[in-house]
Amino acid sequence: MSIKHYVGLISGVSVLAAPIAWAQPDASAGKRLQLEEVVVTAQKRTQSLSDVPVSVTALSGDKLTEAGIENLSDLSEYTPNFKLVEGGLIPNVYMRGVGSGSNQGFELSVGIFSDGIHLGRPHQTRGAFMDLERVEVLRGPQSILFGKNAIAGALSLISARPTEEPEYSIGFSRGGPDDQQEITATASMPLTDAFGVRVAVRARDEDGYMENVNPGLQRSEPNVDEFSGRIVLAYNPNDMIESTLKLEKTRREQIGRQFEFTHASVLTDCSGENTVLDNTKNSDTDEYAEIETYNGTLNIDVHFDRGTLSFVSSMNGFDSEDLFDADSSSFDTVPLLGIEKYDQLSHEIRFASPGGEFVDYIAGVFYQKGEMEFDEFTTLVVRNGALADSPSCDVDTQVLLTSDLEKDTFLDSEAYSAFVQTTFNWNDAWRTTLGVRFVTEEKYGFRNLRLYEQDGTLLSQLPLGGLNPASAAVLAALNIEEHTLERTREVSNVLPSVNVQWDATNSIMTYVTATKGAKSGSFDLRGNNANEGPGGGATNFEFDDEEADAYEVGAKMTLAEGTADLNIALYYVDYQEMQVSVFDGVAGFVVTNAGSALTEGVEVDGRWLLSEWFMLSGSLAYLDFEWTDYKEGPCKATDEEDICDLTGKQNQQTPKWTGSVSGHFAFPLPANLLLDFNVDVSYRDEHFTSGDLDERGIQPSYTKINSRLAVSSEGDGWSVALVGKNLTDERTIGIGAPSLLDIGGYRATAEPPRAYFIEGRMRF
Repeated sequence: MSIKHYVGLISGVSVLAAPIAWAQPDASAGKRLQLEEVVVTAQKRTQSLSDVPVSVTALSGDKLTEAGIENLSDLSEYTPNFKLVEGGLIPNVYMRGVGSGSNQGFELSVGIFSDGIHLGRPHQTRGAFMDLERVEVLRGPQSILFGKNAIAGALSLISARPTEEPEYSIGFSRGGPDDQQEITATASMPLTDAFGVRVAVRARDEDGYMENVNPGLQRSEPNVDEFSGRIVLAYNPNDMIESTLKLEKTRREQIGRQFEFTHASVLTDCSGENTVLDNTKNSDTDEYAEIETYNGTLNIDVHFDRGTLSFVSSMNGFDSEDLFDADSSSFDTVPLLGIEKYDQLSHEIRFASPGGEFVDYIAGVFYQKGEMEFDEFTTLVVRNGALADSPSCDVDTQVLLTSDLEKDTFLDSEAYSAFVQTTFNWNDAWRTTLGVRFVTEEKYGFRNLRLYEQDGTLLSQLPLGGLNPASAAVLAALNIEEHTLERTREVSNVLPSVNVQWDATNSIMTYVTATKGAKSGSFDLRGNNANEGPGGGATNFEFDDEEADAYEVGAKMTLAEGTADLNIALYYVDYQEMQVSVFDGVAGFVVTNAGSALTEGVEVDGRWLLSEWFMLSGSLAYLDFEWTDYKEGPCKATDEEDICDLTGKQNQQTPKWTGSVSGHFAFPLPANLLLDFNVDVSYRDEHFTSGDLDERGIQPSYTKINSRLAVSSEGDGWSVALVGKNLTDERTIGIGAPSLLDIGGYRATAEPPRAYFIEGRMRF
């Protein structure tokens, strides 16, 4: 009896889940069980994962569904040395401890690509995450084939395509503790011999796992309502031409945020608010976040005898509006209303040789234009407790200043690049790959901050002496001033790469890689002043490109007569001019190039098919991050200094050890049924959650367990499953920050607690 399974998650460097057939031994042929080959496109051509000299993790679409991975934040829990955390303003993505902070001026350090299209803005991580064929996670700089802004790594999302035979599916899940409900549906069918279509929709809502006990709201948060739709049209008129057109849109509405106080501040101590990490908050602001993303992508491949010519074009972007309680308390201190709009146009043309020759190559040109507008509004209410401890709460809660702030920013960018990667196959065992990418980019940045009295009068237009001296002193202490800054920057980069592969045996491939990576410089869109000097808004309005020199040694091995594999990678990456944005502990963010940092470590993963019915897999990753030059770093809010030397220190989101172990058991039952049981155990070591390395933001080490028990019909026609997530009910935080305009406090984003779900799926 032959049964189709899906490999359990293998969190680690080189391989995760992929569809696989576990066949019984064929006695007549004298064959043993073997792991099925995992196929990826990490180097822009179809290859076996065991042949790719890159640290890659691959997850099949089926594993994403089975594990309940609903977004990139869920994915990060399954992938060592990769983390996405929900910040108060925008999502933050980290790979091997390298990422960007909360600033709309930043590109992501981890390049995210959807069907070959670069999605470089943090809000684009909220796009459609459904009906995926697979996800590939590539660690380390991926400069040649994926582009300049993949300095820490790349995340490639590959959508499912129309099938040659009609396929239909529908699924649902429901559970909690937040009464989460999700419905998915797909339909794929050929319309003619040459034309096919695939449609996918996903609707999800949840009530929230945190309780806002503020008397004016009293509700569960974050409450999420999300809908995604996608249509993929495929036109393949002959063996020479393959083309797809993808149109997708996502609408996501969220009420409330995950921030709660973990340490009392002056004001929260006066009000008696809860300051324990227990999923309870007391925010007075009717927080919400609404975003609509769109993506239209055209892929055309034209096959010739001498290779394949590919065209990839896309228009994508988003509209976002959100109201965030930046003080996270019951006081109406800083309600931030942000409106952001981004539109991107990109084109790529590349030619790839057919492969298998003495010289294999890929060459291409790329163009991208992006336009972003970001406007922010707030009514700033400053109390005595924001500046210094006072004798009593009667004094601490007194208002010193009330002013309206309006910030308008623009960021336009245009980039051109050309790249080539050539592999010399010296013999059956030795290969050398040389690559280079040339990039030139121009950006224009604009920031304007205006301050108003409550009657709408600009402070700058008040007559001499019209501004209350006490109010003027408060604004000066907070480093907030009216200003206008604008600038244009143009830079060029040459990014080389060298790789040598040696097949030590038919079962062992080894490689050595040296790569230079870079990430675009830009402009600070969140600064509050135009001061000169360290931490000054004018001095740091423009920040330079971030660069990296990366070295990696690895091996990919097939063991136990094909029933096991083992992969290992050792890496060393030297970063220069690292871009950081960290909350300054008062009312803004410090943006600068931090100097230099060093990341090094090892990542190991493997899987073992112990029997026809049982797969064991696991991974272990070690990360050592050190700031080698960071003399003008942020200080903890409790420090007296404004600028601190963090040289020799670690970064946020840099746990020393991460790892996972997964077991997947499947066994046939009577009546052509299949019992399927998955257990995934993930571990993450102690780490800081804020860039100022405040001890109050340390996340202790934790272990999370996810499990799934399913019964399905043979051939996977239908299935019913019970799913448990975070079964150990670990209370963990994603990102931490000191209290805003409120002395002494600390707050953090609470991640989801234990949850159970019932699932049902049908395919026909």
